[in-house]
Amino acid sequence: MIFDSMLSHNKIIGAAMNAATVRSNVINNNIANADVPNFTKSTVVFEELLARELDGARRTGNVNLSNITPRVVSNMEGYSFRVDGNNVDIESEMVELYKNAARYDVMANSLMGNYRRINAVLQGMR
Repeated sequence: MIFDSMLSHNKIIGAAMNAATVRSNVINNNIANADVPNFTKSTVVFEELLARELDGARRTGNVNLSNITPRVVSNMEGYSFRVDGNNVDIESEMVELYKNAARYDVMANSLMGNYRRINAVLQGMR
């Protein structure tokens, strides 16, 4: 029972790490195209999907990871455009890249800690 919970938790962390990898690629693409006229930045939608799925899991007790696949979207709403039609702000993209890397590191450390705990329990069962 406890292993099922830990492994489920690890799968959720893995999905979040996958989303962070997708987000890193999207941010790098935004930065690479910062000087391309009429380029529209993209973002990744994941946390909202995860929160919705976890909320549903509280009722059902089951998390369906296929419902929380990260989506790349180009949304121009709320972003200002430069004269050349591009809406990438290098400074904000660099901040997002750093935040994303920090999140990824925290998730990786959490995942490693979970596997260390599982290993310790298994070693104690010998």
